[in-house]
Amino acid sequence: MTDRRAPGPDGGHLIGALSRFKSNSLGLISDLQRRFGGIARVKLGPYLVHQVTEPDLIKHVLQDNPGNYRRGRFYRGFNLFMGHGMLTTDGAEWQARRQVAQPFFQRARLESAAPVITECVQDLLDRWEGPAERGEVVDVVDDLMWLSMGVLSRVLFGVDLRERADELLPVVRFAIKAMIITGKVEQMLPRWVPTRYRRDLNRHQAVLNRVMDDVIARQRAAGDEDNLVAALLRAEHPETGRPWDDRAIRAELKTHFMAGHETTGCALAWTLYALAQHVDVRRRLTAELDEVLAGRTPTAEDLPKLTYLRQVVDESLRMYPPIWVFPRDTVDDDEIGGYHVPAGTTVLISPHAAHHNAEVWESPEAFDPERFCPASRSTERYRYLPFGGGARHCVGHRLALLELQLTVAMVAQRYRLDLAPGHQVVPTGLVSLRPKKGVPMRIAPVDRG
Repeated sequence: MTDRRAPGPDGGHLIGALSRFKSNSLGLISDLQRRFGGIARVKLGPYLVHQVTEPDLIKHVLQDNPGNYRRGRFYRGFNLFMGHGMLTTDGAEWQARRQVAQPFFQRARLESAAPVITECVQDLLDRWEGPAERGEVVDVVDDLMWLSMGVLSRVLFGVDLRERADELLPVVRFAIKAMIITGKVEQMLPRWVPTRYRRDLNRHQAVLNRVMDDVIARQRAAGDEDNLVAALLRAEHPETGRPWDDRAIRAELKTHFMAGHETTGCALAWTLYALAQHVDVRRRLTAELDEVLAGRTPTAEDLPKLTYLRQVVDESLRMYPPIWVFPRDTVDDDEIGGYHVPAGTTVLISPHAAHHNAEVWESPEAFDPERFCPASRSTERYRYLPFGGGARHCVGHRLALLELQLTVAMVAQRYRLDLAPGHQVVPTGLVSLRPKKGVPMRIAPVDRG
């Protein structure tokens, strides 16, 4: 095995690039990719990190040698709001959790749930009717989170958590910052230190736990239903044969809730923003929707005919991947791209940096759905990874794509959304890729005249 060190920035021997990672993580990963290419070595405080953005090198980590990579230290913050669930576990435990959830994400099952999605979207369209009549500006981010919260909870949990959105949305806003451990003082202090941050953390954790406990209690009272909650209540531990306790079930529900609705809500916000910024794309999409749907509500069966709609969604996920980075820790020494990667260090795979790599994508900063047309779409798997890859490819990717396509189709048929004048939308890397200051849009009915 080689002893060559990967290239990376010099200086900062004590904390390395940690300060910049705290203040502008997206800028740091983009800069590392531009300056050093497919693999870059950087120090983030006490941690040695290798960023990997070249397709072949990503494939090595996720597919060719996955047994050498585990969740690791950067996932510890996720335990604050997800517990010990599918996202944060490895090996047999992860596999057992995945097997319980997998049947609920099969294509046929999800397509049969399309009417539930379109019902939720219709509720959103009705919610926007007043602002549209008055020509008001609405920050669409919370509304899209409200929508995706309803879709996920109705499809997977058999309940509608939009009824508790006033409780849950503040929890999510707090959690997406708290779960990223950046070394801030309030995050590092012991739990018993009575800081304001700790009090807020405890309060938001309690709200999320209480809501999920209510979901479990409702399912117990309802009896044997066909949803994820019922399946978790029936599940048995693969080693002991005992049923999962409520804490384990709650962790799994929190994981699906937090990881599922937040990322899809962000993806919707970015897609509607992109359409507002590119009139030609919006015009072509509207023409396709008029031709195929003629104003009616889309179904899952319509989607294969709406090819440009899928291209728009795919390009939005390339430009603005909701999961902008995911880390792995090495178990043993490895060699990536001809460079030595020591055991116990972290490998960062960044879809955002990979999707903006000028050596892989032509004009990567341009929003161009044509790059995903069937004739030119690349088959190289690891150049495009909005849902990760390998065995741990996002279990909910089909639900996300279905919701994205149906929502964009319905919104574009009924409303024209334009960004509020003077507002600059800036992405920021939290747990997901969030618009830093929201996406205020002026909503107006589509002019069919």
